[in-house]
Amino acid sequence: MKRRALGHTLLFALLAFAYSWAIFFALDVWFIPTFAHQFDASFLAVVGMFGHFLGMAGPALAAFVMWRRFDDALRPVWKWSHARYYLAIAGAVLILRGISLAAGALDAPNELAVRNPFEAYLWLIPVSGLTVGWLAGMGEELGWCAYLLPLLAPPFGKIGAVVISGIVRGLWHLPVVLAPLILVASQNEMSLDAFGANVLTITLALVISNILFGAAMGWLWFKTESVPLVGWAHQCFDVARDFGTLFVFGAASGDTAALAWSVGIHLIGLVALVWLARQAWSSRSILVRSV
Repeated sequence: MKRRALGHTLLFALLAFAYSWAIFFALDVWFIPTFAHQFDASFLAVVGMFGHFLGMAGPALAAFVMWRRFDDALRPVWKWSHARYYLAIAGAVLILRGISLAAGALDAPNELAVRNPFEAYLWLIPVSGLTVGWLAGMGEELGWCAYLLPLLAPPFGKIGAVVISGIVRGLWHLPVVLAPLILVASQNEMSLDAFGANVLTITLALVISNILFGAAMGWLWFKTESVPLVGWAHQCFDVARDFGTLFVFGAASGDTAALAWSVGIHLIGLVALVWLARQAWSSRSILVRSV
């Protein structure tokens, strides 16, 4: 059963990566750098956002293929869940983002600056993020949560499922993070050794980060099994993360704010991972006592 689950996970990953990586590399390594001097930066930001939304459909497409060909019994039932969960998630993420931005402003108050989004049409980004982006968030979580977790939890347990899914999730994000590095290396401004070391460091950081983020999404999935809810949580995170860099810059989008945001998000993931571990331990203890 474990071998079958891992085999299907590998096939799912190959399908998701083939679709999404083609879009991410074409967008971030070719299109945006090539036309950076021909178009306004705000226009390229909007194009980049919608291009990434399109790439985020990869996990969903891979999941639908796998359900149709191999795992139809694992296809989830559509559930909206409770409205209070949507409000609670949005509120928690906004509070966390507010704390991180405040930390950046306190660290260097004289460098705080606010952008006028209406001049550069940046208002399209959060508006689209909470509409089209919600669909994109569901696209990702259809793969990471709705397909991989029910596939992997029976043979590996919830913790094992979250860890394996988090590894796949982290590797899937590689093109988005590696694009600037690839551009620098392509201009012979970085040695091959330095490039390799950076790739390994970024890969490890992405895997660890996505295991923790995936634990938070996994906890929500195991609790509700609601695709729109985990998609909403994913996109609330993305919109709140981008808010500072799109509208507030200077101290509020500097290293202090980024660190505060990262620590807060990863602590939430760590708490979710501990909760899942305690649940697994409690279930095992009950089973041992009953025997």
